[in-house]
Amino acid sequence: MLLIISAIVTLIITAIAGYLGKIKVKNSKDFIAAGNKLGVVGVTSMLMGSIIGGASTVGTAQMAYKRGFAAIWFIIGLSAASILLGLIYSKQLDKKNNETIPQIIGNTYGKNTRTVSSILLSLGMFIHINGQIIACMALFSTVFGIDTIKTAFIVVTLLVIYVVFGGFWGGTMVGAVKTVLLYSTTIICGAILIFKFNGINEIKTFFPHEPWFNLFSGGIFSDLGSAISTIVGVLSTQTYFQSIMSGKNSTVSKLSSYLVAFLVFPIGIICTLIGMYMKIHYPNITPSEAFPLFLINYLNPVLGGVSISTVLISSIATGAGLTLGVSTMFTRDIYKELINKNASDKKQIFVLQIVIILIGLLTFLIVIHNDDSMILDWGFISMVFRAAPIFVPVTAAIFFEDKINHKVGLYSVIVGPFAATVWILLGFEKLSSIYIALASSLIVLFLSLRKSKENLLNS
Repeated sequence: MLLIISAIVTLIITAIAGYLGKIKVKNSKDFIAAGNKLGVVGVTSMLMGSIIGGASTVGTAQMAYKRGFAAIWFIIGLSAASILLGLIYSKQLDKKNNETIPQIIGNTYGKNTRTVSSILLSLGMFIHINGQIIACMALFSTVFGIDTIKTAFIVVTLLVIYVVFGGFWGGTMVGAVKTVLLYSTTIICGAILIFKFNGINEIKTFFPHEPWFNLFSGGIFSDLGSAISTIVGVLSTQTYFQSIMSGKNSTVSKLSSYLVAFLVFPIGIICTLIGMYMKIHYPNITPSEAFPLFLINYLNPVLGGVSISTVLISSIATGAGLTLGVSTMFTRDIYKELINKNASDKKQIFVLQIVIILIGLLTFLIVIHNDDSMILDWGFISMVFRAAPIFVPVTAAIFFEDKINHKVGLYSVIVGPFAATVWILLGFEKLSSIYIALASSLIVLFLSLRKSKENLLNS
């Protein structure tokens, strides 16, 4: 009973923090990026709040329960991506004129390319929102014993509350609460596992090296694909770009991204160890229950309740951040550009909120039919379809704008996801589709570069 009460109280406090974010919102720029005036604590809170979710905690433990240390690739990818976020996008902050990634693409390749890239990126991000909600549902059903439909409704409602009122400010406040809770509870879990249960020695003794301690147990090509898809997927995601752009200057955003990279990695290690430890002691449970059952069975009831609600908040906050990213792209790249160019700030905030609610409703309808799916599968596939239309074109736009043929930008955006989809439909391994997608997009730009050089020489 204490466990349930403490979990509910923590969720309510966090929901209030998200709601209070509306006090800070004076215009659409505040709703989207906190007015570009956050310091290190604010940027770190939002970035940490959106980058660490159910896939990083529940999903990592689930994968470790099934495959061992190979589960760490997702976290390795997140840490590397956090560093690159600061290195690449903090330079855009000084320009103060880009609010979305498709905007960068549109400035280089034109309005049509901006629209198409916004739609495709939104689809990839939406896939990941569903994975976060499924992670939350695994926790809710384990702790409260609630059926799938009720669980999905509660989780989606919390997601909408976290962001629909306060937008980016609401997400930042929730992220701050989440970061403090997540780090303290994760450290406690790690300490209990390592020092009280001597878990590391038990894991080393129980499991054979193959495949449990082999980082490439799924094959070098595939496992490296997991990390690569995570890195390029994060760099191609509007939510993380928004977090970087919310800083008051490039130095703040760069420092925040490095700090997040440092904070993320220990969480992944501990969740991996928990997944393997639970495999020893609970070999017949549903893998997605490994992490929540550890919290329930091995922690004090009050601390266990806070820990469970913290993981729930992590998953919901990540989903909320992605939802805000999708709604931002729709409002700025489609509604403001194609539907109502003269829309007022008040109207844009209204559209943002409506889109957030609609995403919540659609997510609910999808997850109630996919509650037993592999959480990290959603994360990895999402990363592929976020990176496929975005990574190569936006990288070229930032670093090689004067050397590429701007007319082929639209083809570069389209060919990546098309090639990845065909690859998967032909029955090849899903994760390896990231290589096909990036290579296809790169070839289009490279061939156009060679052609433009030839035309220049002939003239």
